[in-house]
Amino acid sequence: METLRERLLDWMRGGSGFLSFDEAARMVFQHQFERNAAYRAYARSLNKTPAMVGSWQQIPAVPTDAFKLRDFPLACFPTEKAAKVFRTSGTTREIRGEHWMSDLSLYEASILEGWKHAGLPAPTNPWFLSPSPLEAPDSSLVHMFSTLKRHHAPGAAGRWMIDGEGRIEVSLLANEDRPVVLFATAIALLRCMESGKSPPLPPGSWIFETGGYKGLKVALEPEDFRDQVSAAFAVPRDKLLNEYGMTELSSPFYAWSNEDRHRGSPWTRIRVIDPETGLKCEPGQIGYLEIVDLANLDSVAAIRTQDLAIAHDDRSFTLLGRDPGALPRGCSRRSDDLISRS
Repeated sequence: METLRERLLDWMRGGSGFLSFDEAARMVFQHQFERNAAYRAYARSLNKTPAMVGSWQQIPAVPTDAFKLRDFPLACFPTEKAAKVFRTSGTTREIRGEHWMSDLSLYEASILEGWKHAGLPAPTNPWFLSPSPLEAPDSSLVHMFSTLKRHHAPGAAGRWMIDGEGRIEVSLLANEDRPVVLFATAIALLRCMESGKSPPLPPGSWIFETGGYKGLKVALEPEDFRDQVSAAFAVPRDKLLNEYGMTELSSPFYAWSNEDRHRGSPWTRIRVIDPETGLKCEPGQIGYLEIVDLANLDSVAAIRTQDLAIAHDDRSFTLLGRDPGALPRGCSRRSDDLISRS
């Protein structure tokens, strides 16, 4: 008998595993309610059970801080059987969130199939302004980079440009004469520019950037930041791709810098919630972004972020930034922590 994981994988790859997103989402919620004790207790406290949830819109979302509860791991399997644990970045005094996975098939399918659904160019000559998988084995972003490299450029070597001590080395990139895709966090790009180590990229190149750049040593508005990146690396402004993602999710959302919204894959949905009422916002209203990501089968599919957004439809939103009262977080933190030690 085909498992729910196998049905999801087939569906994500274009098969007919489910009649609708709603059917798949309700099956994932039932699976997680039955197997994830911490989530089951949380859902019951909200009077949400599989019998009471009639659509994906009603599936209860957990806040990202719930992934930091060490005594109540958000996992649908015994944690000793984990194939991988991704951890959020943070200082030694912070509790890091943990995302437990029993295998990586759905996570890696969400990356590769999501890339196709977004219509993104194949990154056949990728470079990474990032630590390598050996130096950051619990980083979901580094694993994403590694998955893309393994699939699109399996023979490429020596492409990781931040070492274990946080030193940036771009000399090899400076000698590249073919178009490249530079994968980086916003903070790593900023540090690279500040150090004067940002070589002009060959014509036809583009840049993938992710993570925030507020709440650290330098605060920049996104438009100003991207203008600086475009000038420093000689890449057209509309060839900057922003990825919205987080350790607690499996699936990314993408927007080119000339677009006004991030878009997700068919196995994702978004809700924007009024912070005062907890209800879905009216069109055009600002609220907290919630994401339902069915590739999160092993943990919790519905996540409440600390980001403010405006919804356009069920799979796209305009990101307005972090709640001003929220702590800085994200993939950029790790690169910033590493680079600041160099």
